[in-house]
Amino acid sequence: MSDDATDDPAARFETTAEQYAVYRPEYDDLAIDPLRERFLDGTGRLLDLGCGTGRLGVALAPHVAEVVGVDPNDAMIEHARERATIVGAENTEWRVGSDADLPTMADELDPLRLTVMGRSFHWMDQDRTLDTLYDITEDGGGVALLSDTEWLARGTADWQDAVYEAVTEFLDDPPERTGPVEYEESWGDLLNEHGFDDVEEHVVEVEREWDADGVVGYLLSLSFCSPAVLGDDREAFESAVCERLSEFDEPYEEAATVDVIAGER
Repeated sequence: MSDDATDDPAARFETTAEQYAVYRPEYDDLAIDPLRERFLDGTGRLLDLGCGTGRLGVALAPHVAEVVGVDPNDAMIEHARERATIVGAENTEWRVGSDADLPTMADELDPLRLTVMGRSFHWMDQDRTLDTLYDITEDGGGVALLSDTEWLARGTADWQDAVYEAVTEFLDDPPERTGPVEYEESWGDLLNEHGFDDVEEHVVEVEREWDADGVVGYLLSLSFCSPAVLGDDREAFESAVCERLSEFDEPYEEAATVDVIAGER
């Protein structure tokens, strides 16, 4: 395994940006439509915190006056700019930064209509982030946390079991294969504790189909399975995953859920 592996999430994602942009699933309209309907009317500023390659910010850009996307990785930000350019989302701005920078950006961002965090909130100092966002969110605005099934650890299909077995051959400390899990404190409770009211949760069930190239690309987009982590083992890793998948017929089907938890100031 490469000596370039690091426990710094920002650094570990640095080599995943290309795979992240191509192979991470898009957010289904059923997941983001409730946010449009509840919070957005074509005006106001939206913050996409931990924006990655800009999927959420670009998707919601037509429904606000301005989008500010923030992510700690330069490569992710470049992909977000490219995504926005392709669709003509000229009301977007992309910055390198993280939740740790949010207090220093607060005056400039104030007021916010909506903050979205897609597959990113678990990396953050959650209490500090929500306290800061509460202070700079306008009345009637809100915060929305989006996440979906990370199938390598939590999927239950036979082909996912086989892929996990291949992954364990190359990672020193792979995530435990646990299936669906419940957290002791829900993010909805956390939003309530930090002043956000009328918390609503939408769970959207989606069916996805993968081919071998998509599976490998998705794995390489994960921080703990990135090209930097695999190092010189990357080619052997890709071959091992494809060999395990060859025991099953394409497409490889995934039953996933997308959770959207939103609260209002």
